[in-house]
Amino acid sequence: MKQEPEKDKPKAPSFTIFVNNNPFTTHEHQLTGTGIKKLADIPPDYELFEVKGDQTVPVGNDQEVKIHENLHFRAIPAGTFGKRGTAA
Repeated sequence: MKQEPEKDKPKAPSFTIFVNNNPFTTHEHQLTGTGIKKLADIPPDYELFEVKGDQTVPVGNDQEVKIHENLHFRAIPAGTFGKRGTAA
């Protein structure tokens, strides 16, 4: 019996997401904050935010995010905001 050629096998959809304006491709339908950081080679101690219009929403390390095309995230070093993170 012949095997199906690779081109006839259905492919999982791929999604391009952006972290700090850099594109990354995944076939996953859901990723955690940690998974997004790993995909984008972001240090694990950075804070991750999903960009929604003019708002940024924090994404926890264990938080599941439904992945779809053209999601945008920002990753910044921890402690960048707040009293200790601002220049005097």
